[in-house]
Amino acid sequence: MKHVFVSLALAMMASTSFAYDAQIDTGFSYFDRDDNITDAEGQFDLIGTFYFTPVMAKNVPLNEAAFLGHHSNASLSYRYNYWDSKTWSDGLGNNISYESNANHIGAGIEYFVNQIYLNGQVGFGQAEDETTIQSVLGSRKYKEDYDATTYRALIGYFPLPNLLIATGIDGYQGDEDNDDNRFALAAKYVAPVGQGQFVNFEAEGAWGDTDNISLAADYYFDPAFSFGLAYNIEDDGDEDLDFFSVRSKYFLNPNFALGGAVGFGDDVQAFNVNATLRF
Repeated sequence: MKHVFVSLALAMMASTSFAYDAQIDTGFSYFDRDDNITDAEGQFDLIGTFYFTPVMAKNVPLNEAAFLGHHSNASLSYRYNYWDSKTWSDGLGNNISYESNANHIGAGIEYFVNQIYLNGQVGFGQAEDETTIQSVLGSRKYKEDYDATTYRALIGYFPLPNLLIATGIDGYQGDEDNDDNRFALAAKYVAPVGQGQFVNFEAEGAWGDTDNISLAADYYFDPAFSFGLAYNIEDDGDEDLDFFSVRSKYFLNPNFALGGAVGFGDDVQAFNVNATLRF
């Protein structure tokens, strides 16, 4: 009898470990550019998500549990970008270098009502550019600040189970009179392909003064481990920028995951490491 009670207790503990109320995602990306100017470039991301109802992640990909369960949520995000140039000479006895730092904070909400999907996001960013000129007369620094507001609103529908199609706007307002209010489309589909195996397809696009299209696909070998590919193209009217990446994620347990990605673009390579914590 004692063995029966112990087995039941262990089963209950195992089942409850698959439920979580909040999630923290963090990651760092390093960019290696094939030019003679960039010295260092990187990006840090932090996202905290709170779910209005506990998310049960059993017998489905752990990374897709909230989407498959239609769990409404609210989130806060922070992003930091930096770029440093090499020091170069202008031929007049001056050594010049550039430094740029950008911060962006955002808030968002996803809401599911039966087959209806709503998504709203708003953010505020600030960038600071600093130029340093060193000469025999000493060192001089010049600074410029830029502010920007971002927003995004989507409304979607599930025409089939686990297939979401959404449309709306994706906007940007900045100091330099380069505002862009873009038409946006998004789609996501998760489907089983075998016992414990799933595929995930994602597509997003925004069209305005700058066009952006992103495509991605992931294969889940089991609920914990995935391998995927992603492609992004951006067109600002002057040139097209393509970026292709390979990504993977593994949940060491239902509450903690590690991931990484390697990307290749126009004269740039990128390396990303990330982690997910649920509680």
